[in-house]
Amino acid sequence: MRELASFVMQSLVNAIGVAGLLGALSFRFLPLSLLSAAVVGLIALRKGLWDALIVCAGAAVLVATAWLINFRPCFGFPVVVALWLPMFACAEVLRRTESQGKALMLVALFAALLVVLMHLLTGDVVAWWKAWLKQAVTCVPGATVQGFERNDTLRLMNGLVATAFGISLMASVLLARWLQSLLYHPGGYAAEFHALRLPRLLLPVIVAVLLAVGGLDKGVLVDLFMVSVMMYFFQGLAVLHGVVAARNLSWVWVLPPYLVLPFAPQYVLMGLAVLGAMDSLIDFRARAARG
Repeated sequence: MRELASFVMQSLVNAIGVAGLLGALSFRFLPLSLLSAAVVGLIALRKGLWDALIVCAGAAVLVATAWLINFRPCFGFPVVVALWLPMFACAEVLRRTESQGKALMLVALFAALLVVLMHLLTGDVVAWWKAWLKQAVTCVPGATVQGFERNDTLRLMNGLVATAFGISLMASVLLARWLQSLLYHPGGYAAEFHALRLPRLLLPVIVAVLLAVGGLDKGVLVDLFMVSVMMYFFQGLAVLHGVVAARNLSWVWVLPPYLVLPFAPQYVLMGLAVLGAMDSLIDFRARAARG
């Protein structure tokens, strides 16, 4: 990865080529969209917003060309574009504040805006996602809309998409920061991630907002709650890594969530979110450092 980061930083042409190629390949292997967004974020973190815009514009031409050549009817637009655009703001906040917590708050704000806009623009998000799924399942062998209806996933679809968007965007931001640290500040990423922390007063504010929204629309309440879980999941993950580092424990202690995540993501997300929320009140990392 260090060699990739070094190649990207040699010139904007290299960055455009890598971001565009990864974005195009993400049509076949979606996780590559995270790496493509991270390349854009790396340029934004190191060279600033305008250079990142140039890279994004050039890469968009490559992605659009690949999209037209190999159009996939199950998606309305290249998913990678949804990560590039908010990446500018998140990377700029991280570059100016050097606080991953503030970048995470902005990520959560984008995810919450997605939730609210979908409710406002569609009128009935469940019906909208059902219509979208009828088209999308054609790309997944054996998948049916009825499968989503039977396990009640369809009702949660809006919140799930917003949560997945938030996780993907924050993962791209962290990946961009890690690539930057490999070249310019070896070892600096770990210390910054271990210090990731949301403001203590944010938790009661979120609770108050959820209570207020719950009196108006239960669907919006559920969706925003899922976005809140996503936000505190990252703080919980930082707590886990920070405590292990503070106590000089083996890296094996951080493995269980990563091993369980692919099989039971809901339990890992909720468990680490609870840990992150409790950390806002108890500050486990400070206690571990004193111990």
